[in-house]
Amino acid sequence: MKIRYNPYPLFISNPSPVGIYARKKWLGQEQTPHWKVDFQKAAQALLAGQSPDGSWRGSIVETVRRLFGLHLTIREPNQPVDTALDWLIERALCVKTGRSIPREDLGGGRLHSIPFTPGGFDLFVAGATLFLSNAFGRAHDTDVLGLYEWLSHRAVVKGHQPPGWSSTNNILRALVVHPLYSHHPATNKLVVRLSRVQQESGRWIQAVPLYQTVNALAHLDSEAAARQVHRAFRYLTETQHPGGTWGRKEGEWATFLVVHALRKKGML
Repeated sequence: MKIRYNPYPLFISNPSPVGIYARKKWLGQEQTPHWKVDFQKAAQALLAGQSPDGSWRGSIVETVRRLFGLHLTIREPNQPVDTALDWLIERALCVKTGRSIPREDLGGGRLHSIPFTPGGFDLFVAGATLFLSNAFGRAHDTDVLGLYEWLSHRAVVKGHQPPGWSSTNNILRALVVHPLYSHHPATNKLVVRLSRVQQESGRWIQAVPLYQTVNALAHLDSEAAARQVHRAFRYLTETQHPGGTWGRKEGEWATFLVVHALRKKGML
């Protein structure tokens, strides 16, 4: 299966965090002066304004956004990253134990360019915290593993209303990147649940976030995930824009997710 148009021109001079990542990982620009300048500017902008407690403006959403941007750029943990993760983990533990934390609006584009979607606030906090903990080398911290066990239980427990599709994305995003939980029964259950609502065209029902879902599933090596990814790739090859992009309102982000998924499967 081949895509029709080259998707890389979108990223060639892109100074955003996704552009910095693409230019380094996909386009081999890491040693160029232009990339180094853009990298420094992006990293400094992401770190600017961090509070002493590790958060940005005391906001979970903004702290998640900054940490995800740092994952795309700096990539390695450092003191600001660890302090921010400690702050996030503390709030996720509050969610786990039923303690109250300030709620934040997840709509209105506040989650643009991060791999999480508006849904239940508690599952957003847990999923984002675990994804980022894994990204920065803290997958086996005691608190992180406890949160993973709690989150996976939420996905498989019987007698409870299954999470909505946006919350399912936030749970799955955390599970697929963990070396242990990517093979967990909870992950398998969510993958099977998604397979039941994938249409013949290759996309899922409208409530399922297309680009985030195909990207998450591309991290897995199970047959159930592979079948869905193959069908989704077929749909994506048919809907790629002549400029090489995907998506409408968030073309850069959608294209990044698709290209990342294609490369995960060795198709670019």
